[in-house]
Amino acid sequence: MKYFFRLLPYMKVYQNHTMLTVVAGCLHYLSEIAMGGTAAYMISLAVQGSFGSIRHTFFFVLGGLVVLRVVMYYAEMWYAHEVAFKILADFRIRLYQNMERISPAFLLGTRDGQLSATLMSDVEVLEWFFAHTAGTALIAGIVPAIVLGVMAQWSGTLALIMLAFIVLAMTIPFVLKRYADTQGSALRDRMGDLNAETTEGIQALREITMLNYKDGYIAKLRRSMKMVNNADVAYGKRLGLEGAILLIVSGLASICVMIVAASMVFRGVLAFEWFSVCVVVTLNSFSPVLALSNMARKFGIILAACKRVFLVLEEKPTVEDRGTGAAPTELKQGIAFDEVSFRYKKDAPCAVEKVSFRIEPGQTLALVGHSGAGKSTCASLLMRYWNTGLGSIKLEGVDIRDYSLASLRGVISAVLQESYLFNISIRENIKIGNPDASDEAVELAAKLALVDEFVDKLPQGCDTVVGERGMQLSGGQRQRIVIARAILKNAPILILDEAVANLDVENEALIQKALENLRQDRTIMVIAHRLSTITAADRLVVLENGRVVQTGTHGELIRQDGVYRNLVFPDLSAGTAN
Repeated sequence: MKYFFRLLPYMKVYQNHTMLTVVAGCLHYLSEIAMGGTAAYMISLAVQGSFGSIRHTFFFVLGGLVVLRVVMYYAEMWYAHEVAFKILADFRIRLYQNMERISPAFLLGTRDGQLSATLMSDVEVLEWFFAHTAGTALIAGIVPAIVLGVMAQWSGTLALIMLAFIVLAMTIPFVLKRYADTQGSALRDRMGDLNAETTEGIQALREITMLNYKDGYIAKLRRSMKMVNNADVAYGKRLGLEGAILLIVSGLASICVMIVAASMVFRGVLAFEWFSVCVVVTLNSFSPVLALSNMARKFGIILAACKRVFLVLEEKPTVEDRGTGAAPTELKQGIAFDEVSFRYKKDAPCAVEKVSFRIEPGQTLALVGHSGAGKSTCASLLMRYWNTGLGSIKLEGVDIRDYSLASLRGVISAVLQESYLFNISIRENIKIGNPDASDEAVELAAKLALVDEFVDKLPQGCDTVVGERGMQLSGGQRQRIVIARAILKNAPILILDEAVANLDVENEALIQKALENLRQDRTIMVIAHRLSTITAADRLVVLENGRVVQTGTHGELIRQDGVYRNLVFPDLSAGTAN
């Protein structure tokens, strides 16, 4: 239950609406019970032939109770769901904010589909708690208490019988809680896996078609669906068992009350007209208890969803934003890596080890090496996606951990190999780099990045929506938009991570031309394999197995017998290059 108690504080902001939900719910159930009791009393009087003189009064009372029940039911549903959906919106915002803080470390061990399942379907499941459990629990306590108080005025024995069965009905879900928790967790996990498989299939649709893997993928999807079905069936069987037991309990309560009330009528202890009232009131009094118990039957799913949500909400970030300083917007001392070591996991080998180099203000430095040498790790450490294990990275002589994350990342632009475009217009994609920029500034950035060369041919120009991930554009066009975004951001530090790796010769030439406009007056870290990109750098740092093995210019390193020359001329013998 600790998870449910941790959900309650989220309702505090909406406590007034929650109380209105409880009041409306109580009046809804009490009016329903009063309707049944009034109708039963009217029938009893009619059977005895004493109903005629007061029938108009009873019909007015019954009509008023019908109206009250309808209005209160509407109010209860309105307030309960207004509170629930507002809280769900708050949850999703908090989840995304925390995901932003804990990324990318958390994402390494989690599939995209599992995360999207938590953000959407798991949070949606919590609606059952906020709309149908928290308020219902109070209603299920208040309404029976009122009815038991009234019933005690007629007969203490009947009240005790009702109390015993109400308590029994409310304990049944807790008796079967262990099964509900296990089955609920299994079902939510299987649903997350299925969501991940589906997401993967959509993202890899082109590859599935190209590799003719359709039948294999569908078979894989069927296995996931079968696992979900098996988990769902197991959960459904237990739901059916609980439901049957609850109906048996409510039925037995009515039978017991009927027997005791009939005995009291025969003994003259209870007036005949109150016999049917007691039976009907007993049956109807179980309505709020059964509503809570029916929701409690779903506690396994709610609990599993709650655990998955809090797993993300309470995950500690690997990079703590404890810096208070503002990163400089103008560089005079540059960037320095000082004996930097880092590993992605405690038991993993070092991705970089004792790496040291400097990037002077206005200088372009290229990190060169085989795949896995640690080049992208250096860029990630500079952007503080991770913290250095040992050593430090300094910007203007100050450890970057002393700057706030927002200010540090505000002075860094990045153009990556797989840059992301959002499903919005080209103009809006570019403005992400600087949301307050004017349209004139956006158009200038687009021109410098050579975006205008293809935008003018589009039907809606810069206002053309690019599609999800920018898939309506070519790779070269997407890269130019990303470069325009970086130009508009106008940060003094630029990271180019394989920015032209996936482009053909024609597009590479265009991107290189656009990058020349971006490089002006900036301090640049380049990660590249292509010789055209490397030779444009002022200085090279060669990495091998996470260590710096060579530094110098292209001309200096190509004359040395070492890693760099082997990278550039892999088939050339050491003695023939000069």
